[in-house]
Amino acid sequence: MESSAARTLAKFLLDLHDRNIKNFARHPQLSRCKKFSERGAFVHNIDIFFTDKSSYMLAAQFEAMLMSPTANTESPYLLIDLEPSDGWIKIFRLVATNAGSLNAEVIYLKAELGADRSFGFRYEHPEIFGDGPGADKHAFFHVQPIKRTSVGGQDVDLPGSERWIPTSTPAFFMMANCTCEVVLYAIHSACGWMCLKALKLESYVLKRFLMVGEASKSAF
Repeated sequence: MESSAARTLAKFLLDLHDRNIKNFARHPQLSRCKKFSERGAFVHNIDIFFTDKSSYMLAAQFEAMLMSPTANTESPYLLIDLEPSDGWIKIFRLVATNAGSLNAEVIYLKAELGADRSFGFRYEHPEIFGDGPGADKHAFFHVQPIKRTSVGGQDVDLPGSERWIPTSTPAFFMMANCTCEVVLYAIHSACGWMCLKALKLESYVLKRFLMVGEASKSAF
């Protein structure tokens, strides 16, 4: 990704994070979700949590990942959206594959008395797994559900995730062709289209996301 686009997209993501960090404390319905903050996770021994760091401290890391991801690395989770009425928070991160492709991950978290709840999705570049039948099953840009992820190289279950949920399917096709558009799909599906109006990027996918009502019925 070009440096100007990486800088713009990183700033947009980090502005979302900063805004939601500030709003998080204002919603008593989300008070139990404080355990999913960086400080709370340390106390409650939770592996999946959003960072407490500010955009100033994170900007260089996110820009670098977007421009030139290093294989098998991951960003901290950002707090990108809140649903106070239903008790959900949504966290986002970038994940570089062993091939150096940069995917996005969104996890929905809810803290309830006696149990946590979560589910997640990964927004992925095309994958090919070796040779033989099914090797190219996900050989296209796609979104798929997840119930576990990797943190620091260790597999971690999403808190309270449902064991029966399949993760290899369904795989939803994304009309994307680059990392920027993968990230845009993740933001759009988690946060909606309204916030994307403030994003100044040249992207066909972004233009489509901003077509609503009758305009959204126009041909691709």
